Amino acid sequence: MKKVIGFISLIWLGVNADAFGQQAEGSMLVSSAIDVVRTDVPGVIRRYQLGVEGNYFYRHNLSVSGGYEFNYGQTNHVTLGGRYYPLEPLFIRARGLIGSSSDFALGAGYTHNISYRVRLEGMSDYYLVSNVVGFRIGIAVLIN
Repeated sequence: MKKVIGFISLIWLGVNADAFGQQAEGSMLVSSAIDVVRTDVPGVIRRYQLGVEGNYFYRHNLSVSGGYEFNYGQTNHVTLGGRYYPLEPLFIRARGLIGSSSDFALGAGYTHNISYRVRLEGMSDYYLVSNVVGFRIGIAVLIN
């Protein structure tokens, strides 16, 4: 119960914080990331899944996204979703993967600013339908 209260408090602080993140309303974040490890494949980088994504920030801490997932040996997907930054540099994301084998992914990540516009990202996604966890790294560029 303490963990649930702590998590809710963390989100509440992120929503009500006066300090804004580096992205402004109306900004775009273009990113590309690759899965390094997936629980459905033994070893590291045995089957790749590469994603490209664009996020439009309609609030400084909330974005909508669209993208495309390239899957070696599997079905490619169009993605629609969003990100929420409860506390910068942490984010929570949700994405629908649309294709012949549709799925829904819930994830969380961390972003490290290399410069004002360039970010290194690490994230984990849990795919609800296929019951798989993927860990990915990527790079993102902020466009104002």
